Amino acid sequence: MNLADIGNAIGGVVSGGLTGLIGIGVQRVFEYKSKQLDVQIQAQQQAHEVAMKEADAKIMAQEWAARTQVAQIQATAQVDAEDAKGFSAALTSEPQRYADATKLNSAQEWIMVFLDFVRGMVRPTLTLYLCVLTTLIYFQARQLIGSTQGLTVEQAVGLVTYIVNTVLYLTVTAVTFWFGTRNKERAPKLK
Repeated sequence: MNLADIGNAIGGVVSGGLTGLIGIGVQRVFEYKSKQLDVQIQAQQQAHEVAMKEADAKIMAQEWAARTQVAQIQATAQVDAEDAKGFSAALTSEPQRYADATKLNSAQEWIMVFLDFVRGMVRPTLTLYLCVLTTLIYFQARQLIGSTQGLTVEQAVGLVTYIVNTVLYLTVTAVTFWFGTRNKERAPKLK
């Protein structure tokens, strides 16, 4: 193995790590934008609540006969505030579990549980696959270089180097990105 091959392998590892870090950076930007939207929604809700309190105070100052109308306005305002809170929560959160859905029959619940399982297994399965693939390529590369199987030694080394650099890039990208973003996730709330 010459210096160029070592340089290519190191370049694959470094560029894979950089790609993973870029993925983390992009995710953090989207999280920041989401937080800004949350703050705007909360400010609007607070302004709405202050306006409703002022309206309630004015209505309470009116005649005794206007109590029925005041009660209707307060009930409507409370429903609107709850709708706004629900809308805000829907905008800012992805469901932690599909299986928490209500009004499903048993077959639909089973499908949702299966989807939760598949979604939860993607990261560990793909990470394990890439790590096993890297190990298998290492052993295959040793055999391929030992017996060239119709290839020249230079071709065999070049092919193995290219494959190893590609798999190293994918593995480092996946591991860096997934474990770099893992610290931001919260455990799902069980009901």
